[in-house]
Amino acid sequence: MTDSWNRPIPEVVEMPKAELHLHLDGAPRWSAVRAALDRHYGTILPETPIWYEPHFRFASFAEFGALFREYTHAWLRTPTGYTELIREVLDALIAQSIRYAEINFNVRLVEEFGQCFEAVLESLAIEAERARAQGTIVRWFAGISRDKGIDQAAYWVQRILPTPLFVGFDLHGIEPGHSAALFQQVFAPALEAGKKLKVHAGEMAGADSIQSAIQIGAVQIGHGLSAIADPEVIALLRDLQIVIELCPTSNERLCNIPSYQSHPIFELDAAEVLVTINSDDPTFFGCNLTQEMVRLVQERNATLTDLKRWTENALHHAVLGEAERSSILAELNEWLTTNSYA
Repeated sequence: MTDSWNRPIPEVVEMPKAELHLHLDGAPRWSAVRAALDRHYGTILPETPIWYEPHFRFASFAEFGALFREYTHAWLRTPTGYTELIREVLDALIAQSIRYAEINFNVRLVEEFGQCFEAVLESLAIEAERARAQGTIVRWFAGISRDKGIDQAAYWVQRILPTPLFVGFDLHGIEPGHSAALFQQVFAPALEAGKKLKVHAGEMAGADSIQSAIQIGAVQIGHGLSAIADPEVIALLRDLQIVIELCPTSNERLCNIPSYQSHPIFELDAAEVLVTINSDDPTFFGCNLTQEMVRLVQERNATLTDLKRWTENALHHAVLGEAERSSILAELNEWLTTNSYA
């Protein structure tokens, strides 16, 4: 990882945080992945992978996707893999003082890996309760792969709907050729049932992808980079109070932006879009939420007030009871007051 990420800022480390864009199978700490693959397969992995190097960039999304299959998916194929990985990811959140997290759980993988779906759901519930007892509230979103087709998406939406463990759905996967508009009828029952809908959009495609996501009922947009090129989409995001889940290091590593310095986070914020900060897949980008915030301070001159505002955006739209929300917001206010000298 870069030198700047290795120089933690105590005020940021201690900050009560919220993360809205995190994939379970891309979130365990690398040290845990190394230990798991050694334990289950006898595979010895390097202490630091090459893709953590400061100037590393993925040649393609396919190259990035292959890492999941080789590392975390290999772990999830073992008999105890899901239980171990879920616990590890939530421990990593607790260690970062993340008070609220929305986690994308790729539902179709469970049966593909030969695991018992009901047993995995039980692990999700148990570990979420354990995390809550330690000050971290987790909400699970059923991740639906847009590039696997409409029929499979419809199957999983219908299967997940009766499960109260999942508070919503997150449409992810390859954008080009798989417009969110194709899934409008798929997600209609979920919206009627009061489930929250999130869509990855504007990461690999233009601003029209974001517009399609909003039109089918998405209230949160994953990435949303291309919004900056279309004033009408920016106005739509602002006026409808759509939350945008920005992941700067992810976008840099996947070459969706020319450089970290060119990420439009400040432009979107200035346009009154509800910006939030997220890590996406820290296992493979080498940058968790805390490190992302440190990076924004050190490389983009973000202030603690900026970090607080972006975290408030997440908390105001989180799936929380009002007492829970007020408690975390009060803690956040106290944090800034205590560190206002910084």
